[in-house]
Amino acid sequence: MTKKINLAYPSSNGIDEIAGTAWYPDTEPIAILQISHGMAEHIERYQDFSNFLNTLNILVIGNDHLGHGRSARSTDLYGYFSEEDAAQHVINDVKQLHDYFAQKHPNLPYFLLGHSMGSFIVRNYVQQFGEEHLTGTIFMGTSGPNPLGSVELQIVNALAHQNPMQTNPHVDKLAFGSFNKRCPEQRTGFDWLTRDTEVVDWFIEQEDTGFIFTNNGFKTLLTLQQNATKKGWTDRIPKALPVLVISGEADPVGQYGKGVLKVFKQLERAGLEDVTYVSYTNMRHEILMEIDKEQVYEDVSDWILKRT
Repeated sequence: MTKKINLAYPSSNGIDEIAGTAWYPDTEPIAILQISHGMAEHIERYQDFSNFLNTLNILVIGNDHLGHGRSARSTDLYGYFSEEDAAQHVINDVKQLHDYFAQKHPNLPYFLLGHSMGSFIVRNYVQQFGEEHLTGTIFMGTSGPNPLGSVELQIVNALAHQNPMQTNPHVDKLAFGSFNKRCPEQRTGFDWLTRDTEVVDWFIEQEDTGFIFTNNGFKTLLTLQQNATKKGWTDRIPKALPVLVISGEADPVGQYGKGVLKVFKQLERAGLEDVTYVSYTNMRHEILMEIDKEQVYEDVSDWILKRT
């Protein structure tokens, strides 16, 4: 029987309290997987995946990032991160959780998975802390470089300076408005997430998912993305760190497979010793929430278990 524990610890910004969750297997764990969730969601969405990994004796942990889930001080602050150095604070909050569990279970293999925005956080993380008690890392639903990223970042920097807490539907539409164009049904604005219509409808109905970012939020997101994809980003990743790059080929975030494949090839060219690329022909952005998600569960867990 899975044992679920809620966690809380101070954010590195010195203001907020970060909420987290740990899913313990019913026997002694053989490995740890830490999850860094995506934009406008929270760690509780990964309960089903965590319960599956628990059956394989893998301990799963994760936190709600600043401005998300239980880490947001109020619903009015969804999509707002932190006044100063927000991108680094998000990375540091992930590091704090890692350090606690790495010290608590020093002999267990330790894996870090980042999905979507969370993949940019993890890609920044491994550049800074990749050599510190990490057995492997997973970039899920990630993307290649954004050719307009520097221009977009200049714009949102100015907006965030003027009014950091204002939600910005115009930037949201600019960033995601075209993501549905290859979805044949186009029932909602979020069909690009997954082919599972129940998941899409639930995502729209909840107050704590699918919200629009503030100016500060978009500044943080684009800062994370720029630093994760800039030229030479792979040079700071330890060569011996195993990396799994995994995505759906119908995912607009990953440029329908092209951007994700570019990430994989960058890692290969950088000389990393163990890089794996897995893609799914019909899957969209949230492969852990897809119709045939069980295949993804198996592939991710197999990759982890082979490296424990």
